[in-house]
Amino acid sequence: MQRWILRVTGFAVDLFYRREFLGQPVPTSGPVLLVGNHPNGLVDPVLLAKTTSRPLRFLGKAPLFEMPVIGWLMRGLGALPVYRAKDGADTAKNTATFEAVWNALAAGDVVCLFPEGVSHSAPELQQLKTGAARMALGAEARADFRLGVRIVPVGLTYRANRRFRSSVAVWVGEAIEARAFRAAHGADEREATRLLTERIADGLRDVTLNLSSWEDLPLLDLAERLWQPAPGRELPRLRAFAGAVRQLRDRASPELDELGGRIATFHARLEHLGLTLENLDVEYRRKAVLRFVLRTAFRFLIGLPLALAGILLWFVPYRLVALATRFAKPSPDTFATVAILSSLLFFPPVWIGTAWALGSFFGWSIGLAAFASAPWLGIFALDFLEWRREVFDDVRTFFLLTRRTELRRHLRAQRDRLAASIERMARAQKPTDSENDSKTS
Repeated sequence: MQRWILRVTGFAVDLFYRREFLGQPVPTSGPVLLVGNHPNGLVDPVLLAKTTSRPLRFLGKAPLFEMPVIGWLMRGLGALPVYRAKDGADTAKNTATFEAVWNALAAGDVVCLFPEGVSHSAPELQQLKTGAARMALGAEARADFRLGVRIVPVGLTYRANRRFRSSVAVWVGEAIEARAFRAAHGADEREATRLLTERIADGLRDVTLNLSSWEDLPLLDLAERLWQPAPGRELPRLRAFAGAVRQLRDRASPELDELGGRIATFHARLEHLGLTLENLDVEYRRKAVLRFVLRTAFRFLIGLPLALAGILLWFVPYRLVALATRFAKPSPDTFATVAILSSLLFFPPVWIGTAWALGSFFGWSIGLAAFASAPWLGIFALDFLEWRREVFDDVRTFFLLTRRTELRRHLRAQRDRLAASIERMARAQKPTDSENDSKTS
């Protein structure tokens, strides 16, 4: 049942967000603890599940199992309850949960948990609970540290977790070997747990931006686009700049405010001109322009009818989801969870009703075809509308820049100066203690 639930919820998450995977592959065999930061409710475990094709054992706070719909999902996923004192639960029940985790790891399974212990909307990693370390060390101790438990940190970075079709980066970090703490565990179990918890926290910081304040996120977003890192290096380089920003923010350095002001001014100028950073490097040649016109006209004529069909099939359930989220008033870290669960509640019945109506009037083959194609037509409509906006932007840019070469040259030079300043600031970042340790080990 877990596989089907993850397929359906994964499909819904992929509709809501654009995903990008970075970093290391999750081990394909052996016992693994997948640990992630937790900024976005029940969306986070779905994204962690997408990092591996292996079955998982999830952990979740006990109150979730008592909630309608969500409780059914948790049980269907085979999740294990975690009992917390702040929920008024009997924490002695966690003995059975730990026992189940140890048995799962001994069997070579993957266990997924969020060591912060709570979903939150803070911009930085929260203080980790010791549960993940205790589970890994406990499983190893039972096998005389020959089990080979690996703890894999996974960072989830949302650009705008409440915005439909925004992006999320899923960054898998270097695995941490639990048996490396064998000597410390033999000397003092509590100290070994503390040390491993700190190592897990360092691993999660390495794959997240870990901002001091949400007000820095727009600055980082603009900096990344100015910096133009190579494909596949966007988030790692952005994290380096985020570390520099954090250090400057802690020192109340005026350098950060000065650079932020320059970036904001440049961005405002581009917006005033109706340009993006990508527009500055476009070169226009006659043959290329002609191919663009012909290709655009063909795609528009073919795609418009399909896009209109997708819009008609998605409009009603889309509006119902918007009303449901407005009525529920979820917190920032649960907004996407409410929206996605509402989608699973509203979209299928509306599509079934539409298929029945079309079948009654035009024949059941038409109705079945409409139901089967509804998800894909909606996705096509989303892509078509985004493509249409890009085409309009390209046409506007063409008429603006083809005769204003001096303006483009000036904007490029300004962009390059800002990128150089960002590069210098990132390189000036002092390495963290964990980075120093990794260099000397």
